[in-house]
Amino acid sequence: MTLPSGMSEQTSGSEASDGEDAENNRSPRRRQLQAFQLFFPGATLLAGLAVPLWVLQYLGIMAPWSEGAANWHGHEMVFGYALAVVAGYLITKGSIVIVLGAFCTWLAARVVFMVLPLPAPVEAGVALAFPAVLFVLGGFQFLRAARSLRNAVFGLLLAAFLGAEALYQLGTFNLLPAGRDRGIILAIDLVVLLLFTMGGRVIAAATSGAIQRKGAHLKGVAQPRLERTGVVALAVMSLLDVLQWGEPAPAILAFVVAFIMILRLLRWRVWRVVDILDVSTLHLGYAWLAVGLLVRAGAQGLGVMSVLESTHVLTVGGLGTLSLAVMARVVLQRLRRPIMLPPVVLVAIGLVCAATVLRLIAFLPDLRASTIQAAALAWTGAFLAFGFFLLRLFRKQSPSK
Repeated sequence: MTLPSGMSEQTSGSEASDGEDAENNRSPRRRQLQAFQLFFPGATLLAGLAVPLWVLQYLGIMAPWSEGAANWHGHEMVFGYALAVVAGYLITKGSIVIVLGAFCTWLAARVVFMVLPLPAPVEAGVALAFPAVLFVLGGFQFLRAARSLRNAVFGLLLAAFLGAEALYQLGTFNLLPAGRDRGIILAIDLVVLLLFTMGGRVIAAATSGAIQRKGAHLKGVAQPRLERTGVVALAVMSLLDVLQWGEPAPAILAFVVAFIMILRLLRWRVWRVVDILDVSTLHLGYAWLAVGLLVRAGAQGLGVMSVLESTHVLTVGGLGTLSLAVMARVVLQRLRRPIMLPPVVLVAIGLVCAATVLRLIAFLPDLRASTIQAAALAWTGAFLAFGFFLLRLFRKQSPSK
């Protein structure tokens, strides 16, 4: 089974994915609005706001959103930002009403906390609605079409995000000890699992195509045995994190997966395509995931910091870099433009990498306050740059004829 239309990987600027072929056959009216045109700008805006707002709260500046801002920050970066990127990537079919409905469901969950506080049960229902919609529109298709467990992974992952949100909401009602932390940690684990699995499809295909364009051939690009081992290890790690069992075991599993990811990068021979930036940026994000897992394994194994604190390399470096690279590729692909990352996107990715290093240095107590502020500035600058890229590209898009 190949990936659904929205997840087909284009390996050169001139090749069209299955998703593009489907879009070419649609009527002009239905092509006026696609999910990525709403979700990618929404994700970019949220990412650019959530971090500086949390830093303001961290610095002691009081505001209406101050109470619970730390939990909100972690929640929104995963359930808000990451799932918006996933939605823009996966939702490739459906009418304008369906696309707008899905986006409004996502937007409502972002608004109720900061702008329009509602009774707690209503807020919980609104928060749960978007992961449920995303599963119906994206995950259910995987489960229905899957002929093996490997092909069902994406559907199961999207269902698990709904479970992670439920854990978080149980924590808000004090019905589950440390429920908020458990929900956020599970969601981060699921993001890592999602990106790890996508590496065997999207990054592998992009790497293979880039190497072929250089006149060489890459054998065994999918590496199914390594993928199965990594998926099982990450799944067990996620379960242990939720149950808060076996403190050394999650660290060991994180180390194992990091080793697998490094081995995959070596087998992809990434040094051969380092000059093809739309592919090497994917490798960079994948490498950040491996480094993040090593940091988590070391921190958790030695007990020097909490699991949540140790995950910033994963979320800032891994998720940040990969999401920017993937969003840029998807937008260029679906607008039928050559997949060549412009300088502004490369600047954005560079700023995210700087933010990752700064956030890691914030582990040092004497440097914590200053490096957190510097990391926030770099992160916000990255998404301002990426927002400029999206705005310029969408403005240049000619109306469908």
